[in-house]
Amino acid sequence: MDRREFLKVSLFSSALVTPLFAKDLKKTHFILPKKPFEYFHKRAKNSKFRVMLIGGIHGNEMGAYKAADMLIDATLEKGELLIIPRSNFTSILADVRGYNGDMNRKFEYISKKDPDYYYVELLKEAILNYKPDVLISMHDGYGFNIENKKAWGQSVVIDENHYKNFNLYTEAEFVRSHANIYLYKKLSLINTKTFTSHIHDEQKKALTGWCLEHGIKAFCIESSKQLPNVEEKIKTHLIMLREFFKLYDVKITELNEMIKEPSKFIDKRDTEIILEINSQRYRYKKSEFLKVTRGSNIKVVKINGPRGSFIIPRHINLNWKSFYAPYVKFDVKNDYKKLFNLKIKA
Repeated sequence: MDRREFLKVSLFSSALVTPLFAKDLKKTHFILPKKPFEYFHKRAKNSKFRVMLIGGIHGNEMGAYKAADMLIDATLEKGELLIIPRSNFTSILADVRGYNGDMNRKFEYISKKDPDYYYVELLKEAILNYKPDVLISMHDGYGFNIENKKAWGQSVVIDENHYKNFNLYTEAEFVRSHANIYLYKKLSLINTKTFTSHIHDEQKKALTGWCLEHGIKAFCIESSKQLPNVEEKIKTHLIMLREFFKLYDVKITELNEMIKEPSKFIDKRDTEIILEINSQRYRYKKSEFLKVTRGSNIKVVKINGPRGSFIIPRHINLNWKSFYAPYVKFDVKNDYKKLFNLKIKA
């Protein structure tokens, strides 16, 4: 697939191999939708550089994926962006770093049996087809590096000062120094020396290390998990991105307003779940207890609401799309946040 063909597609969905309990007519059959792999391409007429933003590789780093998501609806005056806000949606819904292990250690190699395989391969395909001038991997790290050198929070991370023809240090230092003018918790610059030292060999398996080895300039930016709330994490990411955008001639109309008050730009629409129970459709927007007959078939037909809305079963493997059970409690979520639940019992 060439870049033009790739950009015609607006939504990838991964067809996971789904475990399915043996059919049991005394139990309810549940069928869930595929988790989307979404990307969003934005291009202004006067674009010079292609910038790619990746959020959500770690599912419990909401500042990163919420900041990336916020830019999807913004007005792009100059430049070109490809945004993948939720690259590890299963982990986001579970609100854990890696539901199937650390996805950011799977870019050098991943087994086809790994539940993350399809998402990692789709992400690689997106990067190689789009060929960005720069890729920015967005994260929320622990602590504050300026206070504790073992912490990664509040930092711009590079794999080397220079890698081949990429001068990573100069750009990272520009972003760090200029962003710090606007941040009360200051940024550090971390050089992991991925290819010239053995201290951080694991970074060769990470997204930025893989990108550099495939000729893609890449940086990592980290807000801190210890910032007081999600809005402060979002602000930190947007302030860092604003400095990168200066380097790559990207201009977003609402960016300064987003930094000032990010909550104004978060989609607050209600989420609605449409179920098909024995071929009859029902809509739910709040917690409900549903008593169904034994052997019923229940399919989640559609999920209406903000991006990041989904439904997950409790105490069931989140990689499964189909299963039998006598009783299941579902959480309807917007990313990490629980909205309401549906209890279904035969």
